[in-house]
Amino acid sequence: MKILILEGIATSGKSTITKIIKKQLSGLLVSAASEKETHIPIMKQTKELHIAFFKDLIKRLINEKPELIIFDRLYLTQAFRAGVSISEYSELENILSKYDTITVFLKVDENHIADRVTKAAEHRDPTWREYINTKGRNSSEIADYYISQQRKQINLLSASNLPSMVSDTTNYDFHEIAQKILTRLKLK
Repeated sequence: MKILILEGIATSGKSTITKIIKKQLSGLLVSAASEKETHIPIMKQTKELHIAFFKDLIKRLINEKPELIIFDRLYLTQAFRAGVSISEYSELENILSKYDTITVFLKVDENHIADRVTKAAEHRDPTWREYINTKGRNSSEIADYYISQQRKQINLLSASNLPSMVSDTTNYDFHEIAQKILTRLKLK
């Protein structure tokens, strides 16, 4: 069993890359936990660690015995939001380290974050736009929030005990990045 954790700021391409990988691996049993399962249930509880929540989610998907599990966000985002070190999640990393696990951080060039969020707001649902607007009073403040989040998450990732890689999604090279991930996971 292989486990892929996709992390990154809003609009970095986590959902798109998940869809591409699932399509390319249509012959394999792939379980994917979207943000509706990994992030949305705890979104309003920004300071809690939610260890039990993540542990239950991980164990539930492992028990399905798929060939690949994909998490669209996991505890890295919550570590950022709670303002804690990655060591707070060592119990989860110990569980994940028993499998062929990799965390892939999807990075967006800081000079493109404001434009990326603005464009996404044009085509996403109103609820998402409302959520993004809680991050600042204007596009510059919202971009600053996501720039700060990305920097802090990359720092958290560098302290993780799990294998990881950072992929730049600024140019929307989602198919190429998906191929690199599949190659790294030895699935293509």
